[in-house]
Amino acid sequence: MKRIILTLSTLLCALTLVGQTKIVENPETDAVYRLPIATGVSAVATPLTPLQLGLARSLNTVDFCAWEFTTSRESDVVAPRDGVVESVTENRVLILHEDGIYTLLRAMDKVCVAEGDTVKRGDKVGVTSLGSFNNKWRVWMEVFHLRSNPNKGEIALSGSYDHLRQYINPIFTTRQKCKVQLTEGNSYTAKSRTWCWPWE
Repeated sequence: MKRIILTLSTLLCALTLVGQTKIVENPETDAVYRLPIATGVSAVATPLTPLQLGLARSLNTVDFCAWEFTTSRESDVVAPRDGVVESVTENRVLILHEDGIYTLLRAMDKVCVAEGDTVKRGDKVGVTSLGSFNNKWRVWMEVFHLRSNPNKGEIALSGSYDHLRQYINPIFTTRQKCKVQLTEGNSYTAKSRTWCWPWE
């Protein structure tokens, strides 16, 4: 029953998002994100599947990509980039950045922002939650933009949506390296600086 409620909640969130969306067909995808955890905290990065998030891959998602960050202790969850909080639920925060890209942070124990709040990189938006299996603290992160659905109106399930959620595998800055795309199972340490020198 809990899984059914979670799935319905996820679908409702997706439908709500479509109703108030900012459509960007081809955004720049070279923005640099900071890890969504407190400065100095280390986290192991693990890719998530649509099933783990309660999403049906065949619906309105393209190039699915989402990451789980697990830490050995509780940590603040912070905004990876500047933006405006578009929506908030009990354990998730959706942030819209000025380039039309969204960051969705979820699986938090506590949310500390409200809809309409402006956040800067590193601002606290919540607190990590304790996972039920591995005794580690966690936060989940998705980065995507919304674009038009070229197949709208077709019989196929994906054709019934006005917009598609196009996922982005973000570039991060970490204590180890200024620009990096995450590798499964590696540990990364958050640092506050999110800009990079031209030679980095």
